[in-house]
Amino acid sequence: MKLSVIVPVYNVEKFLPRCLDSLLRQGLELGEYEVICVNDGSPDNCAAILAEYEQKHPDIFKVITQENKGLGGARNTGMKVVQGDWVTFLDSDDYIIDYGYKYILDHFCEEGIDVIHFNCMLTYTDGKSLCDSDAKPDGKVSFDGDGAEAYNYMSLPYVWLKFYKHSFLDKNGVFFETAFMEDEPFNFDVFRHSPHLRIVTSTIYRYEQGNPTSLLTTNDKEKILHQLKWLLFVVDKMNNYLQEDNGVIANAAKRNINTFLKAYYNKMLKARFNRSEWREYTNMLQNVPVKRIDTSREITNFGRIINHLKNLSTTSYLIYCIMGFVLRGVFTSLVRPRIIASYSSKK
Repeated sequence: MKLSVIVPVYNVEKFLPRCLDSLLRQGLELGEYEVICVNDGSPDNCAAILAEYEQKHPDIFKVITQENKGLGGARNTGMKVVQGDWVTFLDSDDYIIDYGYKYILDHFCEEGIDVIHFNCMLTYTDGKSLCDSDAKPDGKVSFDGDGAEAYNYMSLPYVWLKFYKHSFLDKNGVFFETAFMEDEPFNFDVFRHSPHLRIVTSTIYRYEQGNPTSLLTTNDKEKILHQLKWLLFVVDKMNNYLQEDNGVIANAAKRNINTFLKAYYNKMLKARFNRSEWREYTNMLQNVPVKRIDTSREITNFGRIINHLKNLSTTSYLIYCIMGFVLRGVFTSLVRPRIIASYSSKK
């Protein structure tokens, strides 16, 4: 079998049929690929939808149902049963253009390659229709070499933008942390083993931006604080690599820690913490191991603001309130809708 596609499923009944339908239009023969759908305790109608697809296409879809373990836990469950030479991931609110996976397999999956990275396009839809049903896969190789070196100087986020050689993952014992922002630590674990990486310009993945239930868009304060606890766990783990003799790995770890903090800072600004909640947030950040990063020439003004806000004071709380108002009241309410409207009008 050539390819195993792992699809974690949770609370996406509006988007799931589109996702699964796209996997039926990849141009791959029966026996060439499998789709492992992990129902992660979804509370909506996803179980019934998955059962229907499994019944109609038993040679393609395999459904595993479990209690909720989070995105990383669902992906780990799928990885335990893959049979394909290559493994990839597809989030259940996203989709792949027609023949996209076949194009990658036919043109770029050669012997000796461990990871293939491709591209995505953002899409804003109602969760039902394809915004570009006439899109055709194409692309060429833009990089072919040491994955650790590439990972050190460029951003390679998201596991769903990659094919991973199953034997490489198995050999190096790579798995997901059951934490917020699972993709970055997973990819860091992959690239620190210096895989043979091939980057291609194919834009076959469609990344949905209109899902209000996405973990990346939540403004719930309790969930955000819970995510912070996991985030600090991952940051602490990756901070160990700052002591590595391998400069490539240390630099990549430093960049990733900065990425984590910036991502959380943006989420925090979307919440409406009161003073006591803000105190809890800043107390948790006091022990984040980023002092070494503060002095880096690569640190941005945005990063300096993050570190400044770690120290609780009247001033820092006021800055949080002001910046939160700008983000929620100005950008999210006024600017972002115009960007989306402009994007949609060009379709």
